[in-house]
Amino acid sequence: MTIALSIRQPFAWAIFHAGMDIVNRDWPTTHRGRILIHAAQIGRQEDYNAFLEACRDPGHWLCGAITDVGGLPPREILPRGGIIGEADLVDCVTEHQSPWFKGPYGFVLGSVRALPFRQCDGSMRFFDVDEELLRHES
Repeated sequence: MTIALSIRQPFAWAIFHAGMDIVNRDWPTTHRGRILIHAAQIGRQEDYNAFLEACRDPGHWLCGAITDVGGLPPREILPRGGIIGEADLVDCVTEHQSPWFKGPYGFVLGSVRALPFRQCDGSMRFFDVDEELLRHES
């Protein structure tokens, strides 16, 4: 078993395409090591709108990150309800210089790698995923 963390879109997309190196949570973790990144089934329109609003301001740091990768995909095509990648969870912090940090806790990610989409149910907090799921075609 490997553990996964469910993240709403467009934040899950941003981990792999816009340099998002921190996942904000209101709870700490002592876990370190590989985690799977799960794109949550449910997303919030206001999250997507915030990304779009940042792109309207060429001076906003997020605008550059999104523009550099060709723009934010339309909301309806962002994958949801499955594993989309993996990362190393290297630290849990209460302060960080990353513009992605909002707190109160930030899970610092490293060595991110996109994986082929694998549909699976998510859960709150960390949850177990059978490695066998990653070996089969969707």
